[in-house]
Amino acid sequence: MMAAQLLSPGRLEMQSIPDPAVPEGGALLEIKACAVCGTDIKIMHQGHRDLVYPRILGHEMVGRILELDGCNAGLAEGDLVQIWPGIACGTCRPCRRGRDNLCRDMKIMGFNTHGGFAELLALPAESLSRGCNLLPANADCSLLALCEPLACCLNGQSHCPVRRDDFVLILGGGPIGAMHALLARLRGAEKVMIAESLPERIRLLKRNTDAVVFDPADEPLQDLLAAETEGQGADVIISATPEMPIDQDSLHLLSPGGRACVFSGPAPGHQEKELDLRRIHYHEITVFGSYGCTSLQNSLAVELLLSHKIRADWLITRRVSLSQIDRALDHSSRRAGMKSVVCF
Repeated sequence: MMAAQLLSPGRLEMQSIPDPAVPEGGALLEIKACAVCGTDIKIMHQGHRDLVYPRILGHEMVGRILELDGCNAGLAEGDLVQIWPGIACGTCRPCRRGRDNLCRDMKIMGFNTHGGFAELLALPAESLSRGCNLLPANADCSLLALCEPLACCLNGQSHCPVRRDDFVLILGGGPIGAMHALLARLRGAEKVMIAESLPERIRLLKRNTDAVVFDPADEPLQDLLAAETEGQGADVIISATPEMPIDQDSLHLLSPGGRACVFSGPAPGHQEKELDLRRIHYHEITVFGSYGCTSLQNSLAVELLLSHKIRADWLITRRVSLSQIDRALDHSSRRAGMKSVVCF
């Protein structure tokens, strides 16, 4: 099969490699679409201390089952499926409590095992028992490749809930910020505001959402927020980019009883922040962490996209073939639009 293999940081090559074997109790998947995530870009350029080379990246995947090992209830060869990229043990305490994204023995496709930037993927038995979502035969594979990032937003807003009539401020208007905005409005937020500096993303957000979109370089966030909320401040703040983390300043943008979500992983050098504990105490501010998504949230994201309750097709601004993966990675690296998808 053909695969885009990361051989070392910054060195990605198209290679012909042997087809993977069907895992015991698992399946062989023909990849139909795999979207590019910011994590792919980060790992490609910076590597990771736990990454073993060569590695096939890509974890936002849709594919068709070519072969099954054994009888798997509800699935058959030829089925189109969307894949939750986690490989969880299913037996540890977090898994038993429905938080399999925090599995103590978690492995992630496209990081610990090979991912979707290849023609074929070996799916372990664990992935068939949890996280393999059956799709209609005529489903838009490139659109359904966005299920995993949407599921991550579901996870973020499950911990840091958006309620009816809330004022919501999203820091960063990339694909994740846009999905958070769509989800917040679905949950009844009165107004969603997005801070974004890239002109093309601002244009796309204004055209496809009803959010108030502004460039924080034009005016201080505190002044813009005061004008949009009649001086009340935000009920919820979600950090959707490492460039605008939750910090002391952002907590001062929250109304009493406000909630902040540390959704995006902090950039190097920004792992530690000073927070005003007195403000958190006296204003009853809550700060939530959010990492990945559960297999159940992944299934819920599939339903949201198939039912068109979340309209996300406009987020795909570049589609390429596997042989053109460099174009997709460049498009995402430069943040030239929103999402890039490798289509097969």
